[in-house]
Amino acid sequence: MNDTLLALRERALSDPAFRAALLETRSAADPLSALCDFATRGGYPLTLGDVISDGEEFSCNQTKSTNGGNPLPYDCFDDAYEMFFASIE
Repeated sequence: MNDTLLALRERALSDPAFRAALLETRSAADPLSALCDFATRGGYPLTLGDVISDGEEFSCNQTKSTNGGNPLPYDCFDDAYEMFFASIE
């Protein structure tokens, strides 16, 4: 999880109203955009790219850190959006 999502998580865990507002973004027509808009308006700059690339970057770094390089990337990586909401529910 990137630094912005971690900061949002910390606030959500200590502020029930903020947590409820974050959870409400999931019911928007475009939940990821709603989360990013809500976070940015609240002083936590967050873009779609930040969230989408978070898990992929971790997976790529794991692949590069394998001794000699891993020619076969992992089949999947954690979805930062889903992991974020799982951590505040």
